[in-house]
Amino acid sequence: MRKRDKILIFCLTGLLIISFIWFYFFFLEENITSFEEKLITAGQESEVVLIFNSGGWGTTPFESAMDFNPIINEIKELIENQGLRVSIVEYYRTRENIIGKIGSIREIIRGFPSSSKSFAMVVEDFLEDNPDKMVIIAGLSNGASFANSAIEKISNNEENVISIEVGTPFWKSKTEGENILEIKNQDDILANGQIGSLIFSLFRAPFVWTYENIRGNHISFSEAMNISGHNYYWEEIKEEVGVFIEERI
Repeated sequence: MRKRDKILIFCLTGLLIISFIWFYFFFLEENITSFEEKLITAGQESEVVLIFNSGGWGTTPFESAMDFNPIINEIKELIENQGLRVSIVEYYRTRENIIGKIGSIREIIRGFPSSSKSFAMVVEDFLEDNPDKMVIIAGLSNGASFANSAIEKISNNEENVISIEVGTPFWKSKTEGENILEIKNQDDILANGQIGSLIFSLFRAPFVWTYENIRGNHISFSEAMNISGHNYYWEEIKEEVGVFIEERI
């Protein structure tokens, strides 16, 4: 093995180690403390707390999440029409940088075992102190996978927690229950595990990403993949969500 290759492997290994140490020993504790503070504040203002989990890496702010923001706002309006106050709380699964993304890969692959456990404990503590409140965990794609992992770990005051999971990736082993609504398009190649189509989308993504960025259209790699059927719109799911909300809240 050439010296250059050894240096490259050493640097990549070092980056992985640093990223995992940062994620598990620094980020998780800081992030869950911030989330707990936001949850407590929201509980002081509203009867229902709607927790937003974006797709992808889980770093997109609510206002910028044009794929899921409209759905969350419609859910909020549905609940408010029942005369209840609703607060939206963002939950971030990592940071928007290379260390943050690399550090979270292990959590994504394993179904968020550590982060969802901390999240569930905070929600349980919140409901223990606020038994008259309602918590909705809503997630898109990887956010839906996280939501499912979180709600399966909540055992105290579980009747006060529901989960709305949109476009969960096929590899997630899902927990089912009357407080869980899973929404999946029939033509969503990611949710339905259409491997051939996914490989094709992944293969063409670097070329699309390069071409669009050369043209000045700065798109993300996930946008370049353009996963067929993985776009969800309120008009298509509003009836299903509306019935679920009416039954559970």
